[in-house]
Amino acid sequence: MALLYTAVVLAVTEYWLIPSSAPRTGLPQRLPLPPDLAAGLVWIASTLLFFTLIPALLVRLWHRAPLRSVGYGTTGLLRHLPVYLALYALMAPLIWLASLRADFVSLYPFVPSARSSLLVLLAWELAYAVQFVALESFFRGYLLFTCEARMGLLAVPVMVVPYTMIHFHKPFPECLGAVVAGLVLGHLALRFRVFWGGALLHILVAVSMDLLAVHHAGLL
Repeated sequence: MALLYTAVVLAVTEYWLIPSSAPRTGLPQRLPLPPDLAAGLVWIASTLLFFTLIPALLVRLWHRAPLRSVGYGTTGLLRHLPVYLALYALMAPLIWLASLRADFVSLYPFVPSARSSLLVLLAWELAYAVQFVALESFFRGYLLFTCEARMGLLAVPVMVVPYTMIHFHKPFPECLGAVVAGLVLGHLALRFRVFWGGALLHILVAVSMDLLAVHHAGLL
């Protein structure tokens, strides 16, 4: 059920809810915001619904299990954070090198008006950070731990497949990096039994990428 749910959600998100597709729903046009920011917020709201709220309800009502069974616990979190901060330190030079690519600067931030407005940039980055909590709660939470119950460690590469697919719109090196990141974060989530460290790492990397892109575009 978890794998079928993933397939349906990724299809719906791709064709209706990612920023480039969200205007088809008519929802962004109803928000009193810049069109690109509104489309981005609709996408983020959809990730909170499909990646966090519905899976949490499935765990509690269908599986009748506590949320900590899919990585929501916080036991040992502070003890594990240095591992994720070390990973960020290792990735920082790669992020900087990626920021020098033209395709990188043209893609980030996903909301183009954030490159010319500090207010839009701040609003977008705050919302974007929330999206990564939703993302990790699903891929390194619900999907990973649900599959682990039947597949053991094979749950990690199984989770990596759809996780890589959501990067198909991004530059090729970043898409390949998603395979490595998915494997590493998946194993760490299973080892530590939580996804929060991965969420923090993801936020640090993503916000760094956006800020560097904005910097190269001349705003910061």
